[in-house]
Parts: sequence; structure tokens; C-alpha cells
Amino acid sequence: MGDAKESKIQESLNHVHEEIDACVVCREFIPSLKKPTAMRRGGPGNVVIVGIAPGNQEYATSVAFSGQSGKKLDEWLINAGARPENPRNNIYFTSILKCQDSAGRFDDMAHRCRKFLNRQLEILRPTLVISLGQRPYEHLRFSDIPYAAALCQLQTAEEVLLSQFSFDYNLLPWPHPSGLNRQLNDDSIRRRLENSFQILKRYL
Repeated sequence: MGDAKESKIQESLNHVHEEIDACVVCREFIPSLKKPTAMRRGGPGNVVIVGIAPGNQEYATSVAFSGQSGKKLDEWLINAGARPENPRNNIYFTSILKCQDSAGRFDDMAHRCRKFLNRQLEILRPTLVISLGQRPYEHLRFSDIPYAAALCQLQTAEEVLLSQFSFDYNLLPWPHPSGLNRQLNDDSIRRRLENSFQILKRYL
């Protein structure tokens, strides 16, 4: 990616980030809405990673995917071939929700946040999107394959006839890296995850 093109993409992303920071539409039903500000989401590249929502660590650090989940995710990226000194280089990180779902209103918030995620993806036009957990997969899927069967299996753009976006992307569903995710205790899922690192390596 050339410097001029990357600069233009980053400028467009910055406009979206400013709109996200200013949005308080969900205060209609969540008066105590918590918003992370000036979130650092990484930079333009071929890969976008989509999680569920920011948590307490993201509010404290203003860094996407902070805390233990972020450390585990960095470990996975390094195992996939990312540089240990900067495993997030040229990867953009975002989430379905842009604020914390403190009121159990995920679907309502996701509906309102959808425009932001769509614009982020349209600006970046990534070759590979990694979804973390079932909810991001359900939002990004372009096949009828259920989450359990799709986990750690690459879904290619050629499989879809109609897309919600103006570009095609490949989708790699990963389990969520949270220590509370019991899927990570399953040997078969861990093997599938480890095998999928070779898939990601082709895009880094």
C-alpha cells in the first residue's frame, strides 16, 4: 500500500472515529452509557479483526483489545507469523459495538452501530476479516454455515453470490480470546485454531 493511499484511508477512518466518539444515540435507553474515547485501533492493512464490544480495559487504556484477551490475541498473531515486537502492525481492530453493552441491549446497540462498522470495512476493503466469537461471525457471515462448524475454517469470497458490501472479503472465524471462553479448553478447537494460523500467515 502506497504512502499517499494509506494516508487517504487513514484520513477517512479518522472522520469515522470522530463520529463514533461523538455518538450518544444509545443514551436513549442507556443513560449511563460508557464510551471509550480516542480509541487506538491500529492502521490500514489487508487484515481487519472484529470483536464484540469494548470492555473495562479498553476504557482504561483507549487501546482496542487490551487486557488478558488482548495479550492472548497478540500471542495468536505472533504464532501466525506477526513480528513479536509489533504483532499488530498493519492490522485494524474494531468491534460490533462501539460502546459497552452495560444494559444487555446488544441487538439494539448493534443495529445502531452497524453503519460505523460498515463504513470502516468499506474504507479499508480488507482481504481478510477475522471475527472473534459467535456474535461478530453472525454479523459478518456470508454463508449458511453455523458458527460451530465454521470455527477456524476460511470462508472465501468466491462462495458468496451477493454481499452486503461493495467488495469481497475472506472470513476467518476465530473463538474469542477471553479466558472465560470455554471453547479454548477444547483440544479439537485448539488444534483447529493452531492450524488456522497458517491461513492468516498468507495475509500478513
